[in-house]
Amino acid sequence: MAISSATLEILRKVRTSDVTDALDSLGYMNTYEMDPRLRPLFPGVFFAGIATTAEFNIINRHIPAMSYDEFDDRQYKRNPDRSSHPDALWPAGHSFGAPDEVHVIDTKQSRCGLLGSNNLLDARVKGSVGFVIDGACRDSGECIMQKDPVFCSVRSMRHMAGRLELASMDKPITCGGVYVRPGDGVIADDDGIVVIPQEDGEEVAKRAWRVQDKDRRMRRAFYEKLGMPMDKTVELEERPW
Repeated sequence: MAISSATLEILRKVRTSDVTDALDSLGYMNTYEMDPRLRPLFPGVFFAGIATTAEFNIINRHIPAMSYDEFDDRQYKRNPDRSSHPDALWPAGHSFGAPDEVHVIDTKQSRCGLLGSNNLLDARVKGSVGFVIDGACRDSGECIMQKDPVFCSVRSMRHMAGRLELASMDKPITCGGVYVRPGDGVIADDDGIVVIPQEDGEEVAKRAWRVQDKDRRMRRAFYEKLGMPMDKTVELEERPW
């Protein structure tokens, strides 16, 4: 059971505040909001999609001194079938990128930049719409320039080799203090990140849309009284179901 495309369409019309109100109305107060220390790389990041998950453990595996050519050869060394070579400093095994994906990653608040300007572009080409990491994003200046839709708890220059090790992929994890399962919904904006349990996805989306529709009508009336020009946040539309 995952969030449907029709439900995603509704979620992409609402705010995280509407979703938390909807969750409150279902009895889920303070349950699915991620810790506010996870922040967007830049103002205006917004996405809604379907969770895929990965968890990493922090390790301390020393990389010995070597020539740069050896380092360059070993850093991502792969066998002909693209599996990890025994000499690889950073093993293979964590692939991500899929249509409507929000990739949710727990690295235990590590300073190792698992997300960066290269792999984020690769995932976006494959259809990913958002990234949430309880840990670091590196190359952050380039990621901001590229408008990569990332929420992270740390920005750092560190590489992962010798510092992180894949623990699980596509399994339930805890990220930002919230239990996340593959297939759950994830919505994020300037206010933060909210997880939407997949079994309640359609009902949450419909209630969130109703919350926002009421708010838009009230705000639109204030715009009119103040002589403010209308904008997209007060546009009205027919109920989408």
